Amino acid sequence: MKPPPPRFRLSLIGRSGLKQARQIHAHLISLGLVSYTYVTSRVLALYALHDMALAHQLFARIPQPTIFNWNTMIRGFSDTARPHRGLAVYVGMRRHDVFPNMHTFPFTIKSCTGVPVLSQVHGQVFKFGFDLDVFVTSSLVKRYSDLGAVQLASKVFDESSHRNVVCWTSLVTGYCSHGLVDKARSLFDHMPERNGASWSAMITGYVQNERHKEAIELFHELRECSAAELNDALLVSALSACASLGALEEGRWIHSHIDAKGSTHYGLELGTALVDFYAKCGFVDGAREVFDKMPRKDVTAWSAMIMGLALNGHSRPAISVFSEMLKQGVAPNAITFIGVLAACNHGGLVDEGRAHFESMVSAYAVRPTIEHYGCMVDLLSRAGHTAEAEGLIESMPMEPDGVIWGALLNGCRMHGHFKRGERAGRRVIELEPAHFGRYVGLANVYASMKRWDGVAELRTAMRKRQVTTTPGWSSIGHLDDKTHRQKETQ
Repeated sequence: MKPPPPRFRLSLIGRSGLKQARQIHAHLISLGLVSYTYVTSRVLALYALHDMALAHQLFARIPQPTIFNWNTMIRGFSDTARPHRGLAVYVGMRRHDVFPNMHTFPFTIKSCTGVPVLSQVHGQVFKFGFDLDVFVTSSLVKRYSDLGAVQLASKVFDESSHRNVVCWTSLVTGYCSHGLVDKARSLFDHMPERNGASWSAMITGYVQNERHKEAIELFHELRECSAAELNDALLVSALSACASLGALEEGRWIHSHIDAKGSTHYGLELGTALVDFYAKCGFVDGAREVFDKMPRKDVTAWSAMIMGLALNGHSRPAISVFSEMLKQGVAPNAITFIGVLAACNHGGLVDEGRAHFESMVSAYAVRPTIEHYGCMVDLLSRAGHTAEAEGLIESMPMEPDGVIWGALLNGCRMHGHFKRGERAGRRVIELEPAHFGRYVGLANVYASMKRWDGVAELRTAMRKRQVTTTPGWSSIGHLDDKTHRQKETQ
């Protein structure tokens, strides 16, 4: 019996995983269908999605690979941890006198791991006449930006006569990723058209550069003009800005918008962003409600919930969530343990803090960072174990910063351990000579010791260094749905 046409046999390949792909491949071999170029190409494309080693084995057995096969291999390697192998495939393709097509260069450009080699590929783009292709242009702009050559990315953009919204958005992202937010905004304002990705790039850029107020203002502008769909990535960035500024009403509007779309559950990134937002605004019940509705939770989501409970003083519930996380088989990471140790710190749970700090290394192979040491030093110092805290500081594999010495200073002042507090105060002022609060902390220690000469010495040092009081800020929500900032003094 004549076998059915290959296209019919392969109709389900696109939805197959690696195990199914191998079974289909074996079945096709047994039917003798692998002689069809179309069949082999489809199997190769499927392998390239799941296992490049198998894809390479199959590719090596193809007598005369088509441009589709070459492109498949370049694309597959460009998405791996060794993207430069995609560039090697392109070189092999040219040695076989196979000419690139419009799909070749976006993948080859993505395979470049350095500016010099990208410049060579850029030359190939001109050689084969693809410099007018908008997809190639956007790929060049993005890759030059990713490699830190934002000026070259800008030059490619300026010299291109064919630019679509992807090209514009790529450069906006490039500018933002290198701190050139004002240039990005100027470019954004001159865009002939914008889509959800464009708005998301600019809002995300503001958030990444900690310009949260401008991120919320731009999000407000987007809401009012309804110029683009509010995609998940955009909403995640907007929620991050709301969380940082405490813009409760704006964040609640986002939550209502999500619910209005008919979602009864929350996706991973959006759900985590909502948990983080509510927790940072002090609404722990709201954070927990969203968390419980999430059908799937990764370590980031669990960590957000633990940290949210910890920072709002719910120490025991935070530890309980951590225990629940371990029961679910989710392995904690460094961020998780910052939340756990913060919970112990806020609750004064010294023994539990010591145990979690030890298990972090022994049981989960998480190397402590300066943040973990900071939590432990603060926990021990507040509980009066200042000698142990000082010993921990001296054992740190990295140089302790002013925050850590400041935690020890505060603990020593609280518990009357003035000699140790003086040592800590001297160190913290050496590290942060312009920080007004550090002088106040040490001055209070001297005053408790009735060392008025020390207080006078600190005042003189402050005058010489021109140390001034640093104002604080409070965020206040109003009925106009905007967040205002009010200056405070220490």
